[in-house]
Amino acid sequence: VGFVANPDAVKDLGRRLAGGAELLEQAEGISQQVQNHKVVLSAVETKEKKAVSALSAGQEAEARLHFDSAEYFYDAAVRAAQRSLQRDPTSDAAMEERLRAGVALGAFWYHRGHMDKAEKILKEAEVNSKSSALSLVLAEAERFEVLGNVYRDMGRYKEARRQYETAEHLLVRSETQDERIEATRALLLAEQAWLLNKQEKLTEADNAMTAALKALTAAHAGKDQEALATGRLGAIQHDEGFVAAAMTNYISALQTELAPGADGYSPDAFETLQNMAVGQRDLGKGTASISTIERAVNLQKQQLEAEQKVNEKVEDKALMASLARSYALGAELLRGSDKSKCAKGLRWAHEALSLQQRVDGDVLKTEQADILNTIGNVQSDLGRYNDAGNSYKASLSIHEKLEPNGNTATTASVYGNLGSLLHRQGRFQEAITMYEKSMKLQEAVLAPSNPDIAVTCNNLAVS
Repeated sequence: VGFVANPDAVKDLGRRLAGGAELLEQAEGISQQVQNHKVVLSAVETKEKKAVSALSAGQEAEARLHFDSAEYFYDAAVRAAQRSLQRDPTSDAAMEERLRAGVALGAFWYHRGHMDKAEKILKEAEVNSKSSALSLVLAEAERFEVLGNVYRDMGRYKEARRQYETAEHLLVRSETQDERIEATRALLLAEQAWLLNKQEKLTEADNAMTAALKALTAAHAGKDQEALATGRLGAIQHDEGFVAAAMTNYISALQTELAPGADGYSPDAFETLQNMAVGQRDLGKGTASISTIERAVNLQKQQLEAEQKVNEKVEDKALMASLARSYALGAELLRGSDKSKCAKGLRWAHEALSLQQRVDGDVLKTEQADILNTIGNVQSDLGRYNDAGNSYKASLSIHEKLEPNGNTATTASVYGNLGSLLHRQGRFQEAITMYEKSMKLQEAVLAPSNPDIAVTCNNLAVS
């Protein structure tokens, strides 16, 4: 009766009950995490038959897709290694322990697509060593290599090059004849070749990746590393226009990459499948192309669902972004006169945009602009011209915010698509304006012989 007569007391009780429910939910979450940790520790103890280190527990957790536990154990390994180094700052063993723990945690976040975290952790893992001990040199070289990969994937190519060169210098300076040194140098050569590809230096990239593949084989670096280099060599050859040679390398790489391991399929397998789908389209094999990209989507969805079952906190942004790319590519491959395929393509394009927005958060990225351009293309194929126009304009808005000068071939492509849409609607003067903007950008960033310029010239003439 007192509570009923006192609304404030009722509200206070409500707040207490809500707070209690939230605490209970947190406790249940912590209990589940502890259970996950116990499963991981038990597995490592069974394997190693010895005292379990936090680093080995983190590796086991990551292999089992228990990313919450992996983060916990890797972080514990870093803290323990830091304490050891503070006790004995000149100890080679303590420095190596700190390096390996930092590299493991940094690589964990790199593979999950959290580049800023990875960069911070890898920079903090630096130690002041002048030792020539082989294990320490290899650990230092690995830190520079992974940091180089982070910078490369962030588009910071000069910094990536600097990290790779520093790692190479360390290995050369060691003057040790050891298979591990040769294997690490071969891996570095492969990463540098991929950097050249990112910089669109295709001939140099082809030569470097071919040499890296030979070096990896000679150093017995492992089938996974050879498959990665083979798939990437295929991607470089594809960009060079050697589609048949690229397809041969894709097939060779997938024989290893599609063999599921303890941690599911290799992320490289998804990229190779995406590239293969484009190659099949380029060779005129449209049906096979769509089947390949559907296979990639299904495998990625299975992997993402498996990860989400055991992880509440750590999102695999790299896998989510890869799935978004597969959906967007599938949407482009499904385009054409078949309305049912176009409708499916539009659903896939919207799935791609939703995933990419989850990955990027509040930060605008060119990937979102590219997906919006794809959505506009499919909407145009379906005759939804007003929707298509809005999608193209949204894409242009992102491009213009990210690159105020607009000097990119992709921005030019969106202007061209918007021009074609306006032409279809009979709005010829507006179409000419869009084509002229596209032409201006194309002339600034493309070679004079590029066929895209000829297409825009033709569109201008027709309008």
